[in-house]
Amino acid sequence: RRAVIKDSWDFYRMICSLLRDRRKYDEAFRRMQMSPVYPYLNSLTGLNDPGDDSGDSEEVLQEDLPEYSQMSRSSVCRDLVKKAEEAIPSLVEICKALAGSLGIEEVGVGPVKEVSSAIRKAEKKYEGNVLQVKDYCRALLVVKDFETLLALLELARDSFGPLIRRVKLSSMKSDHQPLPGGYRDCKINLELKGHICEIQIHVWPFWVVCGVDGFRHYRHCLEYSTDTFRDPYDALANLDSKTLAELIVMAEEAVAGMPLDGLNWYHEKYILDYFAEVGLFLDHGLAVWAETTLRQLVKLRNASPDIGPDHAETLYLQKYLAQALRTQNKTHEADHIDERIASIELSRKLKEEEESKTLWDCMISDPMEALDLIMDPNKKEREEETKLKQEVKASKRAWKKIRKQRFKFLDTKGDASTSTPGYQNQ
Repeated sequence: RRAVIKDSWDFYRMICSLLRDRRKYDEAFRRMQMSPVYPYLNSLTGLNDPGDDSGDSEEVLQEDLPEYSQMSRSSVCRDLVKKAEEAIPSLVEICKALAGSLGIEEVGVGPVKEVSSAIRKAEKKYEGNVLQVKDYCRALLVVKDFETLLALLELARDSFGPLIRRVKLSSMKSDHQPLPGGYRDCKINLELKGHICEIQIHVWPFWVVCGVDGFRHYRHCLEYSTDTFRDPYDALANLDSKTLAELIVMAEEAVAGMPLDGLNWYHEKYILDYFAEVGLFLDHGLAVWAETTLRQLVKLRNASPDIGPDHAETLYLQKYLAQALRTQNKTHEADHIDERIASIELSRKLKEEEESKTLWDCMISDPMEALDLIMDPNKKEREEETKLKQEVKASKRAWKKIRKQRFKFLDTKGDASTSTPGYQNQ
């Protein structure tokens, strides 16, 4: 029985972790879209980018050699792994050059994907076709911001453009869903020694959420379909009182090494343990204990330099605090918390609406505009398209200015253009 409860606790805690990190990814993306260069980046379509994760462009495949028709899938995989090992030194040199030019400190290369892993990936994503696996030979780079990402794309184009086979930007775009769990990255596939290799490019605010475990986070969210629900405490639905009590005992054992009042903002493991325990308290009718824990967790999130009082994660905890207070009939304080959260969310919404105003906002104040829209129903659509083009142009001007200040060396590459052939504007 104890082993079953331990497994249940571990699974429930993992769900809490996956949904927490999804919130962090979403908040990071919301903030990063405020970058002056984002509308320009958002207008780029990449190269051979299918725009989703269900299946990649058939134009980008490992070379289908004649001898492969007489070989088993495992044998083909072993040959591709061998080619990947031959290509890795060239990939290392390319990554060193990019990192050196852009001041990138986080760089990783390899290891070469194992045969068994390649076959599993082919079965899950490509109907068993191992030639569609493009990351036998792989590397990662972590750039500081969207500006550095644009500089890297331009530098890659000018330095080894003829080798590039795909640039995948779709998960960075506002009109595309992220990968499961909120995961986002950029991928460049290039052909080295006759083998398709992959460079995964991460932007620092995303990278700090999960680090090297970001892709594992994505795979777990995909496996457990965590994007289908928002509240991790839903995982506790329909549990009886005895099971909840046993899980609370397990939670107490998990946090025994760190008392609540000894927590600091950087004790992420224990913060997660305590957050998971709060869900058990709320479901088991222990609202006082939930309140005590949540007050400390909110305090820690306020103190975190990476989060702070207005971060989505902090507001999320405050919603649970209001729930715990309301359960105890402490309605005045609960109302005050709800009002503060609503005020912050309204302020964000108004700011977003202000930035995306169209002619529809003028209808009440200017009846003639309303008449024009009735007479010409496509006017709103054309006006929005014009506004988008103006935003992209302004963003591109901002990028040119930043490029001149931070990446002047790019002028010595290629034709010094600030456009990105191969990464096309919409």
